[in-house]
Amino acid sequence: MMVHLGLLYAVIEAWSKWQFADARVDELLKAPFLDDLRAFRNATFHVSVATEAWVLRWGDQPDRIVWSQDVERALRAALVDWDANLAERILQYPRVKER
Repeated sequence: MMVHLGLLYAVIEAWSKWQFADARVDELLKAPFLDDLRAFRNATFHVSVATEAWVLRWGDQPDRIVWSQDVERALRAALVDWDANLAERILQYPRVKER
């Protein structure tokens, strides 16, 4: 689960960096859990003795797990839709060709 959540945050980072947009995803990413997920990812992939114990207990709160599952489903749906309509997206967003 730790690696899965860490990779989920990596996808979220790319989502923002590449300026994807989807109403459902963007709304979910406004949740207060996002900063905690970033800290969890950092603690997972950049282990340090300075890591606070609460960070590694990210999954102790069921609402965080539900949120992460919702984000994952929304990202998957948005990316599948993006891919299915790639030709249209290239016309709509000429910078897609640069990626």
